[in-house]
Amino acid sequence: MPRNEIIGNRARIGYTVAAVTTEVYPVDWYRIVPDGVSLMMITLPLGTRSPDDLEKCYQLSIEAAYTMAQAGADLVLLGGLPINIAKGNKAIDLLIKKLEKEIGVKVSCSAIAQRNAFSALGTKKVCIVHPFLEDQNKRHEEHMNDYFGLETSGVFSGGYSLFELGKLPPNYALEWGRRAIMENPEADTLYFGCPHWTVIDAIKPLEEEFDVSVMTSLQAIAWESMRKAGVKDQVEGFGRLLRDF
Repeated sequence: MPRNEIIGNRARIGYTVAAVTTEVYPVDWYRIVPDGVSLMMITLPLGTRSPDDLEKCYQLSIEAAYTMAQAGADLVLLGGLPINIAKGNKAIDLLIKKLEKEIGVKVSCSAIAQRNAFSALGTKKVCIVHPFLEDQNKRHEEHMNDYFGLETSGVFSGGYSLFELGKLPPNYALEWGRRAIMENPEADTLYFGCPHWTVIDAIKPLEEEFDVSVMTSLQAIAWESMRKAGVKDQVEGFGRLLRDF
């Protein structure tokens, strides 16, 4: 089939999914990206985020990169920030360079995508919102401080498990984002962790209401994927990152 007739006629993006189920992500992906940018997915058995789970998913991510390159991906993006940095913060950049050379296509990951997005937005101080239980607050804050090198002003926990993400209604992100930024007005960026719950409709209203940048992991992954694959479209309706950079 000629390239100009397939769904990914502009770019075919391979993505390794770090979630117990994949429900929201593909829907929101296709709402963000322009026509002609497709998504191929391989799901990783993330489980409970135990060290064994992370190691297993890390190795399977590498195998998946080879598979998606063979299937014709123009770019492979490895999902799951905890998986990306499981070998240490510096190891991921070396892995990406090694994989690109070995599989012959461009490679990135969720951690690098978000790092690049924070850099583009000029982020200094971040207020974090995530949908999980409070016991995940420390992990999110450590990633923000240690990997991204950013100061955190606060962490808001939604109180849900990995298995409940698909049931969260769209208004939760907007409500939680408002509460979080009102409690932490010194933040210049509001960050929504995890790409597997409905968040993207909250980005524009929160940016306009509070004059802050809003960055979500799915938004950053879509932005990184498109830009690295050569798709430079300015996307309206889903925040400054996709519109201005």
